[in-house]
Amino acid sequence: MKIIIKSIQIVTLFTLLLHSLSTCSQTQISKIIYKKKNNITIQSKKKNKAMDVFLKETFVHMEKLEYVLLFNANVSNFKQTRKMGNDLEEKSQAINFSKLLGGGKGVYYTVRGKNKTYHQKEFESDLYLISIDNKIDWELSQEKKKIGKYVCYKATANDRFIGSSGNVLKKKIIAWYTPEIAFSYGPLKYNGLPGLILELENDKVIFYTKEIHLNMKENISIEKPEKGIEISQKRYDSVIKGLATDFRKKYKRN
Repeated sequence: MKIIIKSIQIVTLFTLLLHSLSTCSQTQISKIIYKKKNNITIQSKKKNKAMDVFLKETFVHMEKLEYVLLFNANVSNFKQTRKMGNDLEEKSQAINFSKLLGGGKGVYYTVRGKNKTYHQKEFESDLYLISIDNKIDWELSQEKKKIGKYVCYKATANDRFIGSSGNVLKKKIIAWYTPEIAFSYGPLKYNGLPGLILELENDKVIFYTKEIHLNMKENISIEKPEKGIEISQKRYDSVIKGLATDFRKKYKRN
């Protein structure tokens, strides 16, 4: 009888241990540090010295930016790392443009179970919390390359966004993901691939991996953005279109 009881206790303890290890692996946090670089080819027919200087300054500042992706099996958080700068740097148009160009402003929080990404960003002095459906039609290919020690595969998708004039623009997204890190996250709102995105390219910039820290032991948490006007992506696009239309009407009158 004692032997049977001990056997049951051992099985129960083993089951609890397995559950504990499984839960730990599900919630253990990993971190990717990304950098951002220019992907624009400038072909101006008319020589504009001031614009050339501004763009060169923008691209120099862009190389200094860093972004961090924290993730576990359930959620991820992508945002620019905070670096203290002086007042002149904070007011610099080139620095602000380098942050804005190609995306990366604000916080992107992805919930894997809900297939949703929430983008917290400031626009026209208001803070928004935009709800985005993660419905990206990725086209997978067998084209591959190595990024660090990881074999990555190429995936492409067509995305749309609202331009400054209120018109709908399309852009091609190229992602290089590795199945060797089996988490379907990446920079900005781009998720859903059978592996982590280590490099992401759009028509303006390229996000590329600087550091990879898997299953960290540090006591850190993945913050969920709570503040902001809650709005859908469709509704937010309407706001942008409306502001662009109002601006054009005002400009014509003047």
